[in-house]
Amino acid sequence: MQIQLSLFEAIMDTLYLKPVFIIGLLPICIFLYIAFKNNTELPKTKIIICSVLMYYYICLLFNNVVGIPTLKEFFRLSRLGEPFFNPNINLIPLDNGIGAEFILNIFCFVPLGFLLPMLSRSYKSPAKVIYFAFGLSLMIEISQLFTLYRATDINDLVTNIFGAVIGYILYKFIIKIRSPQKADDLQSDLTRILPTLIIMICLIFTFIS
Repeated sequence: MQIQLSLFEAIMDTLYLKPVFIIGLLPICIFLYIAFKNNTELPKTKIIICSVLMYYYICLLFNNVVGIPTLKEFFRLSRLGEPFFNPNINLIPLDNGIGAEFILNIFCFVPLGFLLPMLSRSYKSPAKVIYFAFGLSLMIEISQLFTLYRATDINDLVTNIFGAVIGYILYKFIIKIRSPQKADDLQSDLTRILPTLIIMICLIFTFIS
């Protein structure tokens, strides 16, 4: 019973975000209002729900999983007399084999691969999903150069991209894909920059939280 309670508490801690992160939804709502006004044919309900899910997912990822450096952490390092730049780099693939951490890193990016094409038809291409996952994973790994106890690991890049691909495959299986949109429709679709905007908002609020 105690073990089950501890596991439940650990899960709840992982899923918890500080109330300040609610403020981050405001600029997203403003952007969505502009995007919907610019293109009235966008599926509003789907995009709103997926935007909230993406925001919550990325905030959890940054805060409770990968450990993006924060302003509070920099102040702590300053008080301890520790340097801000602490490179711990691993460029050897599969140096520790395939374990629980390897599998966890894959699962961490599955939601990204699923939500990207749900947010914007610009990400119906698997190549764009892979590029986005690579860019996000690379940003996370670079940021960990400025943390004290985390490593910048090439295995994380590989597993994160693999996870995003799995998420995209799940999307293809679950969602009935419509016919390709015309190029001019895509150009007028502001949701193509929505994932990047959400990432930046999550990054800012994580840093100051």
